[in-house]
Parts: sequence; C-alpha cells; structure tokens
Amino acid sequence: MLAKTRELEEAKQRIQALDRIIQNLYEDKVRGSLTEERFVKLSTSYEQEQAELSEKVSALKQELLRAKEQSNNTEKFIRIVRKYTEIPELTPEIVREFVHKVIVHQAEKVDGKRTQMIELYFNYVGQVILPTQDIREAV
Repeated sequence: MLAKTRELEEAKQRIQALDRIIQNLYEDKVRGSLTEERFVKLSTSYEQEQAELSEKVSALKQELLRAKEQSNNTEKFIRIVRKYTEIPELTPEIVREFVHKVIVHQAEKVDGKRTQMIELYFNYVGQVILPTQDIREAV
C-alpha cells in the first residue's frame, strides 16, 4: 500500500510539472522562439501524457480506497474474534456477530453417500475458504 501511495504522489507531481511545461511552451510560442509545428507536436505529447497520468491517478485512488476499506473490515473482524477467545457455548448473539450469511446447497448422492455443500460468509471479511475436510453422512 505504501508503494501505491508513493506512486500516486509521483503521478500528481508529474501532472503539475506537465502543467508548467505546457504553460512555458505556450509562452515560448507567443514570444516566437518556438514554431507552430513544434508547439503542436510538443503540447500534444505532453497533454497525452497528462491524460494518461490522470487516469492512473484515478485508478490508484480507487485501489487505495478499496485497500483501506478491506483493512478496516479486517480490523473489525479481529476485534470480534478477540472478544470471543473462548466460546463455551455457541449462542445466537455470537453467530449474528460473526456470520453474515449461510448458503446451503441442495443435497446430492455421490457414490451412494449424501453430500451437501454449505457456504459460510463472515461479517467484514466475506467467505473464508478453509482447507476442506470431507464430512459425509451415509444414507
């Protein structure tokens, strides 16, 4: 995240530098020290770079915002986990604090055994894929 923040600041600084360069180009053109053809070529190139940097700045801001939100959500989840370091009994209150939703899929018979997939989504962190342990009930 630090690298992205640094990249964002560098892009913003380059956009400001390009503004100054374009302004100086215009002043050189007005003074007559720069031909119209050269002015058009250079200003087009700098303006294109500036447009690309503006898009990059926008994308980086969105990426940093998502990373910050994810970090905040993770911190909230960790606070809940710390609150319940020892759970002697699973109560509805504890389940509500941890679980956002549960999706229970239709049961299937595989090799003569009944299987059923269950998806568990936690508050703040979404679905956590744990290493699978095959739990099957004989029909």
